[in-house]
Amino acid sequence: MEHDEQADRLEENADKLEQHSAQLGERIEDVQDDWQRKEQDESVPGAQPDTDREEESKMETPDQSDQLPEEGQDAATPEDTAGEHGTDNPGVPGEEDTNTGNPDAAGSDE
Repeated sequence: MEHDEQADRLEENADKLEQHSAQLGERIEDVQDDWQRKEQDESVPGAQPDTDREEESKMETPDQSDQLPEEGQDAATPEDTAGEHGTDNPGVPGEEDTNTGNPDAAGSDE
């Protein structure tokens, strides 16, 4: 009996949600229609599109540079090579390959 009651409640909720969705859809259509009417009415300030912005959005994108990367400036920083630095692993010197990622096992031989 509990399952039937729960199924009935869920169906009622689904019906309410469907009705609410339909009402919301109608409201959205009403607001869209109202906005379209206001856009056509010159006495409504701010409803007409801004012609300056329209012209800006229609501007062409600038051409890309013809300069190839190898023709550009020298690098601002020297080439990054490890050299004698940056090759050692962090940790205790002489205990390479003992990293476990587990602090409880740190220093263990296993």
